Amino acid sequence: MGAVGLQGDADLLAATRRGNAAAYGALYERHAPAARILARRLVRDPVEAETAVAETFTALLLLVRDGGGPREAFRPWLLAALRRTVRDRGRGRRGPGRGTPPADPAPTGPERAPMARVFFSLPERWRLVLWHTGAERAGPAEVAPLLGLAPDGAAALARTAREGLRQAYIRTRLGGDLRIGCRPALRKMPAHLRGDLERRAATALEAHMDGCAGCHAVFLELVDVGRALRRAVGPLVAGPAFPAYLAGLERARGVRGRLRRWRVPGSWWRPLAAVAAVVALTATATLAAALTVASAGGPPVSPSGSPPPGEPFPSPGAPSPASPASPADRCATGPPARTPGAGSGPSRP
Repeated sequence: MGAVGLQGDADLLAATRRGNAAAYGALYERHAPAARILARRLVRDPVEAETAVAETFTALLLLVRDGGGPREAFRPWLLAALRRTVRDRGRGRRGPGRGTPPADPAPTGPERAPMARVFFSLPERWRLVLWHTGAERAGPAEVAPLLGLAPDGAAALARTAREGLRQAYIRTRLGGDLRIGCRPALRKMPAHLRGDLERRAATALEAHMDGCAGCHAVFLELVDVGRALRRAVGPLVAGPAFPAYLAGLERARGVRGRLRRWRVPGSWWRPLAAVAAVVALTATATLAAALTVASAGGPPVSPSGSPPPGEPFPSPGAPSPASPASPADRCATGPPARTPGAGSGPSRP
């Protein structure tokens, strides 16, 4: 991928708008695994799930090249668009990859939770880091490439975005009907979370929250922004399958972590797996030929696995032992791929 792989999502989206196909390829490599995790929770048929992912990426590519779509926060757009693609395909409609642009996941009605409305009102760069670190529980090192920053820079931006979300959430709450004493209590909450509130004021705030369920609930949402985002924004983006999607992400991170501990890069096992498969098949063919000739009382098989010159090859119908799974095959980043009829996800492209 070259230098493209070092760019943040915002840079890759801007390059895609200029017609750079490699930039969109980098976005695909970054976000397709997450899209497949959600698709396999939404669709039982693995082929249908893979088709939905392909249609969604195609639709987003057309939308971005037309000047629309996300500017920085690519993942929430992708997941919301994928959910719509699956829904439309299930209803027999034309999928978004065939002409209907994917919708923005931002809420529009007053029925949406205040935290969701506040989240989608933030700058898109803040939304990106809050979605990944809060809703998806990713660490700064995982989010840093999406931002085009070092891990320390990503962590600093996450702190800034959380503070911005808290301030915006307090302003939203202050605009509603409040009991006497709630307004000053709400204004003090961000400073109390930062540890900047003097002891007397902090004691008064905690005493107020002990007797006010509404302010106590607001404070809890501010304390754990990630949990609030998972409750209010996650289902809005990924639908009811959001908890299962999170579980799939956690399993994928666990596999990547084990590979890192073994000092195995994510794609290092692929060429080794191909070589090991060839070796295993060759060994199996040699053993099968030797057993066939031995059972027939014929001459021994040459080391290459072929009969001596002039001798016939074993019958094509002769039984042969199953090829053992190579160690490299067991290092894949997920369970072994099975046929579509077995109900598992499709093998990776």
